[in-house]
Amino acid sequence: MNFRQLETFIEIVRLGSFAAAATKLNATQSTISARVQELENDLGVVLFDRSQRKATVTAKGRELIGYAERALHLQSEIRQQIAPSQSLSGVVRVGVAELVAVTWLPSLVAMVRHRYPNITLELDVSLTLPLRSRLQSGELDIALIPGETFDPIMMVCPLGTVVFRWMKGANLAIPDDAYEPADFAAVRVLSLGESSVHYEVVSTWLEQGGSVQRPDLCNSMTVLSTLTMANVGVSLLPPICYEKELSEGRLQIIAIKSEPPPVPFAAVYKRSRLALLQRVIAEAAMEATTFLRNARLPMDGFDSTAPAATDAGETQASRG
Repeated sequence: MNFRQLETFIEIVRLGSFAAAATKLNATQSTISARVQELENDLGVVLFDRSQRKATVTAKGRELIGYAERALHLQSEIRQQIAPSQSLSGVVRVGVAELVAVTWLPSLVAMVRHRYPNITLELDVSLTLPLRSRLQSGELDIALIPGETFDPIMMVCPLGTVVFRWMKGANLAIPDDAYEPADFAAVRVLSLGESSVHYEVVSTWLEQGGSVQRPDLCNSMTVLSTLTMANVGVSLLPPICYEKELSEGRLQIIAIKSEPPPVPFAAVYKRSRLALLQRVIAEAAMEATTFLRNARLPMDGFDSTAPAATDAGETQASRG
């Protein structure tokens, strides 16, 4: 029996199939099957019922889960406390919101590469809801996303907040006294897709203002800003990303009556004894972030100088 066999066993239990575990561990299905067979032979028990399409854990397999997790946790603790950080290795699948991708993601990747040269990052840039779904299902190890509430099994590490403002292009004519949603009835309102926190904020703003307008949608904030500069409509954009366009007048902030609240972001991953790699990525993200930090909620964390992490079931660290 060895740690690799135990790790393989735990990943099959977590992900529900030999194929999914093979993808996660970057191995062939035959290799995964061989590891499980060797572990079963060594223990003299059957760990999975193979008579069904989905890998079903046997009674003895369920009994092994706790022992295997403790053994792997101890292995991770030894590596963290005794071995140099450069020895950490593995593939970490990271879900990334586009706003993170176009701001401080390059700094995060460079930081991880410098500190942990044997860790490989697989980046998945998408809208919020798909990323949350993939994180929940185990397709992602950690996600850098906006949001307010998370599943209680999640660890939440605050990454700061982002201010959004309504903007228009230089040549888009709107009334000087257009301060509320109803005042934009004759103007297209642009938004990210329905699977985004951005859409929730835009829709709430319209509904609260008594507007029945449905936003025009796209799945990229970069495209959204391009459409806005082309005078197609108005959109909710983060000024921190468009300082040049604002200074040149290609984008203009619209002074509306009620500004949307800042949107907090967080690094989120499943709470587990085996989440060492996720934790170091979350710590690096909390260092790399350039988002505003003055709106963070105080929480118990990794240390007293960095933004803190918390169980989502105890305190919600982000909103959106």
